[in-house]
Amino acid sequence: MTLLIRLPWPPAKTSANASRQGDFRGKAKAAKSYKATCALECMAQAVRPIEVEGDVPVRITYHPPTRGRVDWDNLANRAKQGWDAVAEAIGVDDGRWWPVVSEKGEPVKGGAVLVQVSTEEADSWRSIGDLAAGMVKGQVK
Repeated sequence: MTLLIRLPWPPAKTSANASRQGDFRGKAKAAKSYKATCALECMAQAVRPIEVEGDVPVRITYHPPTRGRVDWDNLANRAKQGWDAVAEAIGVDDGRWWPVVSEKGEPVKGGAVLVQVSTEEADSWRSIGDLAAGMVKGQVK
């Protein structure tokens, strides 16, 4: 079984660079808000706990809001609270997400982060990628 969860684009305020500018409270507030928003998205998408032992293969696809430059490590840092919301929703700590494949998708209006969680051996990431492409285009709900 594969879960496909669409999260909103993470706010710039959750970036590690935001706290370097001295706005620690602003970053913390933005991070808390983003996690809550992602938790609500998980509920809206009927994400439920999964039964799985061992590591769980995960693919994360970032669909930026524009074609501008994307710094992947900063983006991963910005999206961390979203991953935490997904981990809580599926009942699998993100420390057990392994392997994690991270990729950049095509830009979409408003941006999106797709988290694909597989409860089986990841023998065909291609079919998961095809499903994700349909979800980004609004063809899968």
